[in-house]
Amino acid sequence: MKPSTFALVLLAGSAQLVSSLKLSPEHAPRFLQERASLEQELAAWKESAAGAFAKQHSYFITEQRVQSADELKEDQLRRFFLTKLHIESVQRLNPDAVFSTDSPFSLMTDKEFAKFLGKSFQRGAAVLNDQGSAAVNSTVGADTDVPTAGDKDWTTSGCVAPVKNQGECGSCWAFAAIAALESSYCLKGNPLTLFSEQQVLSCDDASGGCDGGFPGDGLNYVQKTRGVCLEEAYPYQSGESRETALGGRPVAVGVAAGNTTWKQYKGGVVSSCTSSQLDHAVLAVGYGGSSTATPFFKIKNSWGTAWGEAGYIRLRRGVAGVGTCGVIGPKSVYPEL
Repeated sequence: MKPSTFALVLLAGSAQLVSSLKLSPEHAPRFLQERASLEQELAAWKESAAGAFAKQHSYFITEQRVQSADELKEDQLRRFFLTKLHIESVQRLNPDAVFSTDSPFSLMTDKEFAKFLGKSFQRGAAVLNDQGSAAVNSTVGADTDVPTAGDKDWTTSGCVAPVKNQGECGSCWAFAAIAALESSYCLKGNPLTLFSEQQVLSCDDASGGCDGGFPGDGLNYVQKTRGVCLEEAYPYQSGESRETALGGRPVAVGVAAGNTTWKQYKGGVVSSCTSSQLDHAVLAVGYGGSSTATPFFKIKNSWGTAWGEAGYIRLRRGVAGVGTCGVIGPKSVYPEL
């Protein structure tokens, strides 16, 4: 989806919500009681780095189109209030993490945030193969495959590129694929080199561009074309235009991110997500916990540095099944160069 298209959808949907975004009888008295402080907090948020980022990327309405100024203000106050309520809920489920309105997504409803992620991660999109010069491997394993002693943080190796921003395009799959490739290329003894997400996004016919894809498809595209442009030669534009493996390199993984836990994450270790469907692709860059009470995976996101721990999130490891937020589910890939 193009950024302008998403912005229009969000604006249109928000305009309709002015009359339909009702507060429950249980919460209405609290909203009225806290209204004055909410106005101050909302104003401060708009002036913050997160608020400026949100405005720049059209994550909330800034113009009086359908609504009057009073209706627009009321809508934003209610959104901010509901976000604070949701933060209280996820905080109880995640005592080792910190959630805050200091996030670019604080004026989105949970439904809008899930729509924002959309179809960006398609679970069945990849057909992995081992032909060509840059084979793609799929890693599957239990959390117990991770060494129980010691930590691993690839961000200190000099082989993890800075956090990038995918904008409103559902291109997390391309960002995760390129991030894995950049790190693997560097770990082979080459300088850290930024490759082009836009080339993969525009030219990989196996995926849906801004409508989603799978990191393995992006790596297979690079394999078939036997190379990818540098980022400076083909810059990104936001629009249509297991664990054992992690000990050897950063790994692209799928996660369930369309929920308040990710929407309002600020720091610490997340131990519970309120949704389970894989809808986002990220880069696992390490694991830790030998010196802390809670073992974790360190994850590099693609929502800019105004979100989370300067663009990163930590997910608890040692969790049965597919892991916290699905991080050790069946869709993990990395390139072997």
